[in-house]
Amino acid sequence: MPGRIVIADDVPTHRIILKARLSAAAYDITTTASGAETLAVVQADPPDLIILANSLSAHSGKDLCRRLKSNPTTAMVPIILLCDLPPCSTRLAGLQAGADVVMDRLPEDRLLRARIRNLMHRRASEDELARAGSEGKTFMMAEAALTFVPLGQIAIIAPSLSEGLRWRNELAICLRDRITVLDPQTALMALSTQPAPDAVIIAENPAMPGEAITLLSDLRCQTATLRAAIIVIQAAPNTEHAIMALDLGVSDMLHHGFNAPELAMLLRRELARKSRDDKTRAALKDGLRLAATDPLTGLYNRRYALSQLTHVGQMAADTGEEFAVLVLDLDRFKRINDLYGHASGDAVLVELSARMERSLRRDDFLARIGGEEFLAVIRNCDLSAAQTAAERLRAAVASEPVELPGGRGFVPVTLSIGLVIGIRATSCDASTLIDLADRGLYTAKADGRNQVTVCKTAA
Repeated sequence: MPGRIVIADDVPTHRIILKARLSAAAYDITTTASGAETLAVVQADPPDLIILANSLSAHSGKDLCRRLKSNPTTAMVPIILLCDLPPCSTRLAGLQAGADVVMDRLPEDRLLRARIRNLMHRRASEDELARAGSEGKTFMMAEAALTFVPLGQIAIIAPSLSEGLRWRNELAICLRDRITVLDPQTALMALSTQPAPDAVIIAENPAMPGEAITLLSDLRCQTATLRAAIIVIQAAPNTEHAIMALDLGVSDMLHHGFNAPELAMLLRRELARKSRDDKTRAALKDGLRLAATDPLTGLYNRRYALSQLTHVGQMAADTGEEFAVLVLDLDRFKRINDLYGHASGDAVLVELSARMERSLRRDDFLARIGGEEFLAVIRNCDLSAAQTAAERLRAAVASEPVELPGGRGFVPVTLSIGLVIGIRATSCDASTLIDLADRGLYTAKADGRNQVTVCKTAA
């Protein structure tokens, strides 16, 4: 589906020219000739992007931009404001009004299309992130106007250290964020070893054309700077370099050299956007963790354990790797709940879960799949190694009594384990393997508990 763009301009020839240029790039174009018409069109069906002339009948482009950005329905729609440039005051006024980009009234065709691609890609990424976080566009809109943005870490890479220090001093008047200046010769190494910055400023060096683009490409491939805001400063407009930077994912650009007020405005906006996105990712990560773990013990839960066991079995089918499935059950655990209460029983579960988890290797995993029942999967092991791992788990539980909360003394606990080896487990799904291990567990219980019993009937 092509991107939908609204072009708002009261000059018919400008509308026609812009529509012809962008229609050739397969965009779905709607044109409007006044502020009132523009508001009606975009509020009825918000587009993917708005191109807004600064002069519209009965409205200025900047006033209309403010109205659109203050409306939750259209707040997240990127806006390109077209003005008579290059005076810096004009660009600043447009950015203050909420425009994402301020460009010349009739911008160069390829540069305009590169700006559109860049803005639409960013919007699509933000929408995808919001959906993944189960909050949708409503969450993103609610976060559009952040009341508090934590202090950011900004790195400056200027053509020289002396110039970078001068820029830092000028920016420090406008910003409260932490600003460091990096040597352009060692900046890439420094950024890969230092704490990840929230924003990186890269200045083009006229003596080394193209070096800033190479550095931008490198930074977008490194984990530490993958999601950092990156702003490129051109000493003078260079359309080819600007297009390359936009397509490589630069966050924004200055085309007329360093200007502290304008750069500070861009940085405040980019840091707010990054803070919002970081909060969404953190919420998503917490949600995934909560969905996969048992809230009492912090171990994986049954649902996640079954999916992981299925994955291990599929890999074993491909590689021939042997693995072990263990079902573990605390012996006579009901007595603890009955004698000391469920709070004490919970404390015992927490302590013994931690002991068992510590006794496993990093590649193995342990899950709580029932009240006092656990599942362990031991990767890349034969029967002898699996039995050793199982005995280690059993001993970790029985090695010393568990202290009860509230000074109520100590209680001894033992563990019974059923074990099955999965070999080329194409015919043994997760449920089958667990059932087989359960047979071993039942035998261990029947034979006196506190022991490991192997079930040898797996395929």
